[in-house]
Amino acid sequence: MKLGKLSLVAVMALGTSAFAIDNVKVNGEAKVWYQTSETLGSNLDMFDHGTNSLAEVSLLVGATMDLAPNLSMGASAYALTTLGLENNLVGQVPAARLNPDGTAATGALDDQSWARELYLAYTAGKTTLKVGRQELNTPLAFTEKWNVVDNTFDAAVVLNNDLPDTTLVGAWVGKDNGAASNTTVNNGGKFSTFGATGAYAAGAINKSIPNTTVQAWYYDVQSVADAYWLQADAKLMNDMVELGLQYANMDKKYVNYSDTDIYAVKLGVNVANSNIYAAYSSASDNNGNGIAQADNFSNVATGDKSMIYTALGSIYMDGEHTTKSDTDAWKIGASTKMIPGVTLSASYGEAETDGNNNAANKAEYSAWDVIASGKVGPLGLTAIYTQYDKEDNTGAKTIDTDTLRIIASLKF
Repeated sequence: MKLGKLSLVAVMALGTSAFAIDNVKVNGEAKVWYQTSETLGSNLDMFDHGTNSLAEVSLLVGATMDLAPNLSMGASAYALTTLGLENNLVGQVPAARLNPDGTAATGALDDQSWARELYLAYTAGKTTLKVGRQELNTPLAFTEKWNVVDNTFDAAVVLNNDLPDTTLVGAWVGKDNGAASNTTVNNGGKFSTFGATGAYAAGAINKSIPNTTVQAWYYDVQSVADAYWLQADAKLMNDMVELGLQYANMDKKYVNYSDTDIYAVKLGVNVANSNIYAAYSSASDNNGNGIAQADNFSNVATGDKSMIYTALGSIYMDGEHTTKSDTDAWKIGASTKMIPGVTLSASYGEAETDGNNNAANKAEYSAWDVIASGKVGPLGLTAIYTQYDKEDNTGAKTIDTDTLRIIASLKF
């Protein structure tokens, strides 16, 4: 590790001899990601070597360092490879298999690498400016951590903490490498313009009320949509009870689209090192115009995962289903850490969409998710089993899928 730090410092020092680089911290993660599925009516069974089985290996290496007083820098890079698994165990990869325009990439099985982060951060008083390639964590645009690699953004973000118990956020997002269809990032990690011509965001996070976090966000995705997000999360009765409320509105700047909103509630109880919760969400229709491609409140960068309570912690029952316009969804779940070093959780959710007054688009979704995670020495292990169904407007089952996902990671 000392040799790694010395080499990195030497590389970063080239051309920057005017700066005294200090406080260098190197970090990273090696990850192996595997998933296999079985769908009713398909000729592919669990653990077959076809496109129903996916695997990939990633290596993330990064560093942060101080360049000058109040000025720091961060950088990280991904290496992504199949290690030849597609010739022996699987037939597809879980990430980076689409081009920025959504078409299938011809080199998805090739080794890939890209700069995940490269930013400068300057702090003056209680204000920090962070400019460059970075992670984001906002309700409608965020970095997703579930896949073998994650997505990032080219952005400028300002954080201010002058107001008591309050963080103010302002951001400009110019580019990102997020991809749809559950592939998380574009092939080769390629970045393209975020939305149509970029986006602005502003937010405020306040903790003035004891045991309560309140946040409000506004987004202007240029030529695409205006949106805002309101949320309050509280812990009551000595943290035994958790209560959450969410409301969001999105106004698409397209012909034939009107604004769509969604609200969600969540109630949880913590007892004996365990948590039990229930959540419900309801999204309005988009003016009842029967458009097949419904709006949703998922991550703008990927169209996949969502911060709405009913979309959390599930492989398939995420923002694509539970936050569609004209959809009601509910979810119940429980988790426990009663076994030392192991977290066990299970959830069941359903979503019903009326298809914006178009009978052909009506559907019902349901899914079980069972998750076990823990560590064996320095190695983190996660296993997820899910059973996912879809019924069309006639009640006929069109999807019946069982999926097993296994993730092993080593952080350093």
